[in-house]
Amino acid sequence: MPQKHVVFTFNRAPYGSIFYNEGLRAVVGVTSGVDEHTMDVVYLGDGVYFTNKDVDRADSGRYLGTLAKAGVKLKAEQEALEERGLTASDLAEDVEIVPRREVLTLINKADVTIDF
Repeated sequence: MPQKHVVFTFNRAPYGSIFYNEGLRAVVGVTSGVDEHTMDVVYLGDGVYFTNKDVDRADSGRYLGTLAKAGVKLKAEQEALEERGLTASDLAEDVEIVPRREVLTLINKADVTIDF
């Protein structure tokens, strides 16, 4: 099977639904083929609220730990952060800020995009 690049986007706030944890679970599932696939996790829109360092990660910690071990980076769209009044100092240490144009490039080059 040829290598695929998969982009997971999280567009909803991390509270009030199961989308967030189910999305992370899906990302972890794809990491089982990490030698065959590359992936990015990108937080957009209200999804950037999860990147806040004060968000309780108790339910998602094991997924995030697995992703870190697999070398998967968490990325937050700069413009979405700015629109919500969040700055780099508000974010968890494992989150990288990327500009919208880079997010669009990631999505355009992806073989598969999965939205949560």
